[in-house]
Amino acid sequence: MTQIPGITLRPAEDGDLPQIVNLDRLSFAPLSTNAEIEREWYGQGLALPDRSLFVAEQGMTGLAVGSYAQLRLGVCFEGQVLPAMGLSAVAVAPHFRGQKLARLLLEHAIADGQAQQLPLMMLYPFQHGFYRKLGWAWVGRSHQYRVAARHLPSYTERSHIVPYDPFQHEPVLQALYQRAALKHNGWLKRWDWQWQSRVKPVTGREVYCYTEAGEPLGYVIVQFARLEPPQKLLAAIVQEWVATTPAAYRGLVGFLASLRDQLSTIVWNTYTDDPFPHLLREQRRDPALAAIASEFGWTHHLGTINAGFMWRLVDLEAAFRLRPIAVQPLFQLTFQLTDPMLGERTITADFVDGKMYPTTQPAATQIKTSIEHLTELFAGFRRSRDLLWTGELEVEGDRALLSSLDHAWASTPPFCWDFF
Repeated sequence: MTQIPGITLRPAEDGDLPQIVNLDRLSFAPLSTNAEIEREWYGQGLALPDRSLFVAEQGMTGLAVGSYAQLRLGVCFEGQVLPAMGLSAVAVAPHFRGQKLARLLLEHAIADGQAQQLPLMMLYPFQHGFYRKLGWAWVGRSHQYRVAARHLPSYTERSHIVPYDPFQHEPVLQALYQRAALKHNGWLKRWDWQWQSRVKPVTGREVYCYTEAGEPLGYVIVQFARLEPPQKLLAAIVQEWVATTPAAYRGLVGFLASLRDQLSTIVWNTYTDDPFPHLLREQRRDPALAAIASEFGWTHHLGTINAGFMWRLVDLEAAFRLRPIAVQPLFQLTFQLTDPMLGERTITADFVDGKMYPTTQPAATQIKTSIEHLTELFAGFRRSRDLLWTGELEVEGDRALLSSLDHAWASTPPFCWDFF
């Protein structure tokens, strides 16, 4: 583990709040005030259920020069919930950067994850490249469409939309989200505090529900905002949507279409295989936005692909035992892994009966790759044959087993509504 002379890493205490707030301000929002950071990020203090904070203290001065938070997460994947650790607010004082303090904080988190036998970790990076060098993999791809409200279809199901009433709808919507989460890869099983943060009153934020016979079957969370440029245009930014039936989906889209007289633009955030772009009358970015030159001359800008969260496998045996796989004839593989933080690692598994069973007997076919690329494969984000093509994976033995592996780990890539 990285050693930095004079630095002690310890759990945060209530008295550390002013220093943690200042570290967060300097690291993430230097134009804000400490009072604003404390109010917006720590309105309930340091002690929150499912969150643990740690500080790196400089012994000579007694000051905190780094901090980070561990979050207890439940990640939905292939119909079950995987226990995971979320990492957030990895902050290092400006005068201590470049001295491997961030690495020390991350090593501490990984050691805790191993001690808890957690299959994976999740974080939102300030730079993907920084965390990739330490073994994290980008697996959180999302799509964002900025389209004219008038180009959305006006489904008649929009008449089932009602405003969100916290007294009537909150527990029902929370249960609705949890049921939907189990059917999607990467969504979080939300604890109460996570749900509250999504629906709490915020200036410009509104929640609308799709109901049938008084029963909510879907909802959308939108944030109204002025677009830049120009400031005079108003947009509805979709922060989250859940639809449990096709009618609910059409109701949400039709509702947004009905706002065309007030809004110029709908910003629809979503996962890769959402049919949304096929529904539009015109497949291009809202022309009210600043024009961007098209490439090739015959294509129109419609949306953007966003690079979001990262995962990292931690306890490999736990990860393999918990992940369901597609049923197919028995095969066995050994993975030889390079890991920039945990060193060389090896795991062998039997793939049989929809499960993976780690074993100590090496397999005849061995795959050599990095922990980053193994995480991509595990998440269904990439295929082993593609990694072989790009030289990011090597095989010793039967190459035909790569097709078996890709079939076993075939799944919808993860997507997540939550940010932390």
